Amino acid sequence: MAGEAGGVTTAAGEEAIGQSTKAALQGNARLAAAHLQAVPRSNFGGKDAAYRRCMFQRFGSNAAPPSRPEAGDPFVGEVLGLYQTYWWHSLTSPPERDFYSRQLQRDLSTALGETTAIDDWDELDERVARELRARGYYSQLGNTPPLRELMVWRKQQSSKREVQLPERAYPVQLEVLDDFVTRGWSSYARCERSSNGGWATDERLYAVGPAFPQGLDSEAFRASLLGHETQHFADLQQFPSLTPWELEYRAKLTELWMARDSLRFLLGKFNRDQGDDEQVPHLFANKRVIRDLQAYLAAHGSTSARGDLSDVPADQLRAAAVEVLTRDTRTREYAASMAGTTPAMPGK
Repeated sequence: MAGEAGGVTTAAGEEAIGQSTKAALQGNARLAAAHLQAVPRSNFGGKDAAYRRCMFQRFGSNAAPPSRPEAGDPFVGEVLGLYQTYWWHSLTSPPERDFYSRQLQRDLSTALGETTAIDDWDELDERVARELRARGYYSQLGNTPPLRELMVWRKQQSSKREVQLPERAYPVQLEVLDDFVTRGWSSYARCERSSNGGWATDERLYAVGPAFPQGLDSEAFRASLLGHETQHFADLQQFPSLTPWELEYRAKLTELWMARDSLRFLLGKFNRDQGDDEQVPHLFANKRVIRDLQAYLAAHGSTSARGDLSDVPADQLRAAAVEVLTRDTRTREYAASMAGTTPAMPGK
């Protein structure tokens, strides 16, 4: 990777970056910074060197909680400041995360003019979102494990798409979001190096436009946003009781099936960013996807010498992803029938 003033990120630097971003997504910024500290500065170039500097400045041993940001609106600045303070404390002291969540709850209630804390997070999120919208801002709040979420933006554009999933074609309403004030805690935890690409509700898909610098016609957008989030959209209707990691597991299989040029990149990412904590659904799902693909391929006479499955022919791997997804669907449909319930078919 080309670096600043001719610098290059070495293999050791790339490994440290990977371990750092993984720790950040698990909600541990001190560990994320420590992975970078363990490798000399000369191993980092370009945006990797800038990321390393920012992580030390933001989360290093001498770092302090953030000051209140300027956001162009006093209420927006206050809310963003409260969330950034909560994120900072939670990321630098994970065992005290619940304490800082309760503090955030009290502080947001005060910002809304309440003298006592609003104990119901759903009500509190709705109140904050309504106040933001009244001031011309869109928002997404809630819980994106392991932290409370806040995303705020000023512009969005609607369109209709039909997305071909492995098991069916599916029409969706797409909202492309832009002009962000904040892209959420996963962006803050990684010094804005990256962010969530989007999400699905039971009504439509939301795409974070700046997360796709190659544009809305790129494979990254087609597979990692449209395919991934449309699978969520379909599953939320057919299997509404799925846990977050189960939703991610199924969407990541769809993502692999849709990927062409980005297939090896996705495999490497899924293999590198694995976890054992169901409360960090993306990393937990990555581990299950790699494990189940390895098992399926082995059962059908195809063994891989590489942990990331990068030596498996692309067509064979995409076919395996479809079969694993279809098997999961059938298992869930059978369980529903045995329980006396019938899953709703998506789009019906």
